[in-house]
Amino acid sequence: MNRPAPPARWNWSAALRQAAAFALLAALLVLMFRVTGANLHARGVHTGFDFLGKPAITPVFNSPLEFQPGVDTFAMALLAGALNTLKLTAASIVLASVLGLLVGLGALARNPLARSLARAYVELMRNVPVLLHVAFWYGLLLELPPASDSAGSLLLASNRGIFLFPTVDGLDVHGMVSMSPEFAALLIGISLYTAAFIAEIVRASVGALPRGQLEAASALGLSRSATLRRVLGPQALRVGLPPLASEYIGIFKNSTLAVTIGYQDFMAVSDTMLTDTGQAVEIMAIVMLFYACVSLAVSAAMHAFEQRHRRWELA
Repeated sequence: MNRPAPPARWNWSAALRQAAAFALLAALLVLMFRVTGANLHARGVHTGFDFLGKPAITPVFNSPLEFQPGVDTFAMALLAGALNTLKLTAASIVLASVLGLLVGLGALARNPLARSLARAYVELMRNVPVLLHVAFWYGLLLELPPASDSAGSLLLASNRGIFLFPTVDGLDVHGMVSMSPEFAALLIGISLYTAAFIAEIVRASVGALPRGQLEAASALGLSRSATLRRVLGPQALRVGLPPLASEYIGIFKNSTLAVTIGYQDFMAVSDTMLTDTGQAVEIMAIVMLFYACVSLAVSAAMHAFEQRHRRWELA
């Protein structure tokens, strides 16, 4: 009979230490911005966040949020850029996780060819800078034929992007699902790069488990797939969650490479806004706050999942 899982105890000491550290950091940042603002005012430079309510003149493309330049505000432009960043991050996390899991399992396969291919993939991908991955795929996508010369009723890959169930009307292409060349290059490049590290996490997590787990499962007559799914998988997940959280945060940070190929993520929109308004201190403060909050949110979500997974095991 299974015993009920003990209630999770809140570590108040650690929580208070973290709260004090964040409070100290926030106080230092506020002090820094106040001193900087006072110095700028002394030199006749206007500061403040009033510019966020003014109409933005630069368009923002590929965002789930419809944005009209000259009508919508700078705050709306930042929101559109943030959604572009989060969309890219979420898609890259899903794709990198699936590829990393497959390559990691390939590294654990009994077939020597599968193990060799998995090892070659890991060594090739993780030893090439992620920026080169993005630049390579962006250049390759731009070399695809025009949409008018491409064939296919379900999937269309052209220099205008990738479209699912597309309709082509001259130079206009529409699809049920569409990806611009910039988004597709970032998605493929970041995902392939991060998948190599996730594959190593999968391989190392399974390899860290006691050999007796595999022998016991084999003695019970479980197949290899059932052993991975029901015995090794849940235990390896607990081991691999902390480094996996770091990789997910790394995907979010690598999304800032979007500015190099013209994809309008939060950083690219902020850079354009800095040029349009000249409010460098305020915009940099917003950028720091955005990336800090999202990184902490991802870390907290992975920590909560880890705690919940641990309670399931104790149940």
